[in-house]
Amino acid sequence: MAIEVYTDGACERNPGGRGGWGWVVDEDTFGLGGDPSTTNQRMEIRAALEAVRAVPGSLTVWSDSRYVVDCLTKVWWKAWETNGWKNSKKQPVANRDLWEQLIEATSGRTITFRWVKGHSGVQLNEVADRLANSGLLGENVTTPLDLSRAEAEARFAKRFVVPAKWTARCKACGDSYTVGTSVTKNELGWIHAECLPNQ
Repeated sequence: MAIEVYTDGACERNPGGRGGWGWVVDEDTFGLGGDPSTTNQRMEIRAALEAVRAVPGSLTVWSDSRYVVDCLTKVWWKAWETNGWKNSKKQPVANRDLWEQLIEATSGRTITFRWVKGHSGVQLNEVADRLANSGLLGENVTTPLDLSRAEAEARFAKRFVVPAKWTARCKACGDSYTVGTSVTKNELGWIHAECLPNQ
């Protein structure tokens, strides 16, 4: 029977911001990490890659990234490989380094990739989201993982508050924020900390 693993990636500002990835099977089997300058797509691929590397045997990998799931289920990578790692527009395939590692890691194994809608109340998807954000922030997460708490923190935006390292518009109120403003992240994206609804 296949082990089910949920994966997710996060990026504070796409592209070029800090990023994080996370994956989870259960309270004792999970992983997370981060990158100081990356993209959301790279973190989604990295989460799947790290899960496949860490968990042996047959797997069902759940991801809320259609980019990851479609590449592997629709076998986009074979056309890319045949075309010298060029896409349909004859441009170099983005994230080739990670795709090649993921393809190699899945070779010879029974691994199925499935899509799950993000922020839809699927517990382990919410937990993977929280782990990715913990990886982004460099937080230390130890076993056993409190799945219910991690899910609540992801679903109900009881999250980290950080000083912004960029200027952008709040996804909740639409007003701009500047470097140093206290911001957090929910299902909308990056918002002013004060725009977070009370729980």
